[in-house]
Amino acid sequence: MDNLDSGRPRVLAYEPHPGNPPVADPLEVAVVEKQRNRLVNSSILYVLLAAGAGLLIPGAATLALAGLLGAVTVLQMCVLFFRVLPCRKLLAHPAILVTPGPGELLLAGSRVSVALPGAQRRWLVVRLPESKRLLLAGDRRVFLVGPDPRGRVLVGLPGAIIGRFGRIRSEPAPGAVEPAAPSRDLVEARHDPVVTAFLREVWCRSWGITVSFVLLAAVIWTTGAVVLELSVASAVTTALAVFYAVLGLLVLVRTAGLSATVRRGPWQELHATLDTDIEVGGSGAFGKAEGRVLLADGEAGVRFQRVSVDLLVNVRDTGRLWVLGAPGRGKKMAAGLPGHPVLGFVNLR
Repeated sequence: MDNLDSGRPRVLAYEPHPGNPPVADPLEVAVVEKQRNRLVNSSILYVLLAAGAGLLIPGAATLALAGLLGAVTVLQMCVLFFRVLPCRKLLAHPAILVTPGPGELLLAGSRVSVALPGAQRRWLVVRLPESKRLLLAGDRRVFLVGPDPRGRVLVGLPGAIIGRFGRIRSEPAPGAVEPAAPSRDLVEARHDPVVTAFLREVWCRSWGITVSFVLLAAVIWTTGAVVLELSVASAVTTALAVFYAVLGLLVLVRTAGLSATVRRGPWQELHATLDTDIEVGGSGAFGKAEGRVLLADGEAGVRFQRVSVDLLVNVRDTGRLWVLGAPGRGKKMAAGLPGHPVLGFVNLR
């Protein structure tokens, strides 16, 4: 840890380098490219599935399924053209650090307004989840990349490589007020408002994924039972339905395990090194790598399998891995960053 001017400890975290464009980091480019490829490939797949279903098995149920796949494809194309591709262009702009003082950081619900330096007062307005709002209220450091001709900027916070879109405005969000700085506990995760808020967000996402997968399983099973007459085809759709239902339930099990670890374990700081490059997964939000950590009885291997890219980049840039509970060889442990919305599981070997 290093110390803030107030004497309160601050955990070393990944931060963009002011003045350098994010495109200089191959990992930044890889995240955006993976997001673009996933949206393009899945959209092509959905179009082919919808067309094939409509041609091979005509009927009302099939047309409804084709319409649903078409709507999802349109939504993904909107994300591609209005979010991902503009983000790729913004990466060529240099990063700027803004440290808002009193009266220069305001909140209105989920909208955050940050006063920008300059002779003419302008405001960055961005929507952030609760965990990131709490982090910003306590840390008061925000990184901007841009703006583009439409006034859009990428907004990043300490500890996160994946940013969010914001806009430059002449006024702050209506009804915005100065937030109070939270009292963060960088030792006990269960007492840290940033970590507990992030866990609530993870639970919400997990329930959303689970419900979506269970509904998808129901649609697949119903389609197989009602539309298809071949017993082999019905058996395949039943197996797919069971697969997606189980996959959705496993998301809840994983989140429950993460919550239990946060409640019972204090943070432990380990010296860590990545031995491989970070390999970004298909969604762009998760990745994997191999590395080493220093335990009390010597060096041990660590495997990062489908953990957040934010966690990986913090280990890469700080040489630290924070785990919850007593570390030991052969353990699967929750890891993250004290005081930041970063959590995941790692395997010590």
